[in-house]
Amino acid sequence: MSDDEEALIAWQDVLDMVVAGRPDDLSCPYCSHRPLTVEEIDNTTRISCSKCKKFVQGRFAAF
Repeated sequence: MSDDEEALIAWQDVLDMVVAGRPDDLSCPYCSHRPLTVEEIDNTTRISCSKCKKFVQGRFAAF
């Protein structure tokens, strides 16, 4: 399994909550910090943790 696949698996619950329209209930899958930052950048969604600096970015859901 590649690092990208492992990261996507780690972020899957967060992505599911974003798609379900519940971005305020998010916590980092690595350090459990809340809240996560959700922002639109160049037609993609970036979800990041201000504490451990891990993030995922892609086209996941339309806000």
